[in-house]
Amino acid sequence: MTVTTETINQIRDMKHVREAVDQLDAELIDLFRRRFACMDAAARIKQDRKAVRDEGRKAEVLANVKRLAEQASIPVPTMAAIWEMLVETSISYEMQKWDQLRK
Repeated sequence: MTVTTETINQIRDMKHVREAVDQLDAELIDLFRRRFACMDAAARIKQDRKAVRDEGRKAEVLANVKRLAEQASIPVPTMAAIWEMLVETSISYEMQKWDQLRK
């Protein structure tokens, strides 16, 4: 099932709501898999371990997420908190990958 806003608006029972949520969760996991693949690439490309933590880029990502959340009419503080955790987890993951690649 492809879950779109249109298909969600047509749902009339909880069974289908739950199926849509499960499908969206699977899609989110796939998106996170691809995002972490980008961290693998960054760890491979960055020559200096100190470059893994980039506070300027982190601030840019969080600002982008807040703007996108506002445009989507979803809770900005919640999305910012989720992305803060995602970015910090991504940095930790990338540092581990960076170290593994250079052992």
